[in-house]
Amino acid sequence: MNRKKIIYSILKEVQEGNEPKAVDYELSQGEFADIAQIIKDEGLLSNVAIAGGRIVWLNASKITLKGIEYLEQNSPLSKTYRGLKEVRDWLKL
Repeated sequence: MNRKKIIYSILKEVQEGNEPKAVDYELSQGEFADIAQIIKDEGLLSNVAIAGGRIVWLNASKITLKGIEYLEQNSPLSKTYRGLKEVRDWLKL
């Protein structure tokens, strides 16, 4: 699992108004919650809700300035990222 790519994708999708889910990345709810917790702890998104360490809500989340900076620092990923529909193949690159 490439957490850096998953974090990039989650931030990008939230920035575009989408709500990524664990199933989009073929992750368990717990794995997705762990990554969401990292995003929350690092202040990359606001309004990240996590319940019981397994359920994640990103529908009210907004990207923060720190999140935008993360996307900019990882801009080489943007050259190959094509969105959630192709995220599983992209993660394998």
